[in-house]
Amino acid sequence: MSSLNLHATATAAAAAAELWTVRLWAINFVDATKHGFRIILVDSFVERYLSPTQIPTLFITAIPLKIGEKTLTKIIYPDNVREDKQVTISDLNQQSWYYVCVEWENFNRHNESTGTDCRMIRTLDRSGRSADSVVDDAQIVDITSTTMQFKILTSADFLIRLTASLEGGSGPVPPAKTFLLKRPADIQLSFQSLAQDHDYGKLCIVEEPLLTGYTTMGRLASQIYIRKCYFTEGLRTKDYELSTMDIEPSAFKHELSLAPTTTHSLILLKLLTILLVIYQNR
Repeated sequence: MSSLNLHATATAAAAAAELWTVRLWAINFVDATKHGFRIILVDSFVERYLSPTQIPTLFITAIPLKIGEKTLTKIIYPDNVREDKQVTISDLNQQSWYYVCVEWENFNRHNESTGTDCRMIRTLDRSGRSADSVVDDAQIVDITSTTMQFKILTSADFLIRLTASLEGGSGPVPPAKTFLLKRPADIQLSFQSLAQDHDYGKLCIVEEPLLTGYTTMGRLASQIYIRKCYFTEGLRTKDYELSTMDIEPSAFKHELSLAPTTTHSLILLKLLTILLVIYQNR
């Protein structure tokens, strides 16, 4: 083969590789049901990559995050997808978390492309309730001049890493706290050695499953996570002096609190004395 042909072949291969893998958002949002998901696709993705001339194919993969459950796949030739702009996958377990991935491949040799987009989401529970996080509740236990304590209630029944941090404030940023879980738990979260009377923004938690799986086309599904923030109105440490006054009331306050009771006792004693004098003079 001549050097010219070799150059042409290399150029064509480079061009094909450049067009082959596409990184973009394909999933607009996912609507959960008790046993599956309805996936709404992004309009621009449908228009650009699912046109009939590109001979497209869609692959839907639901990878369970709980060990022992099976992965489900679905292949779609999107004749109707271009109109509805949505796809579904069913026969999944109720109240279970999944990686849901949408992949596509175009076989038009003049415009060949492929790609994937994944989300982490849960099916509905028995009562039809949805969940956008494994954190069921976040509560403030106590805030002092130098500490913040929280109680985090979680419901994950699979191996997951939670990373909690204080973000968006003006105070010195404390180190993040990391927890490894494999079953529902009540986490006692504490940030120590904070600056007094400082804004520490909000509490943010990153939920990252420690599980990987493979999509229909053999891609590795990993590093898919949820990030959610709490107490967005702002978290602030207390002023040390005001905090001390609240905890240790002064003797003056103590006397004031007893004053009404003492006054009532004196009045009652005087009344009894007067009645006794009247009785003796009868």
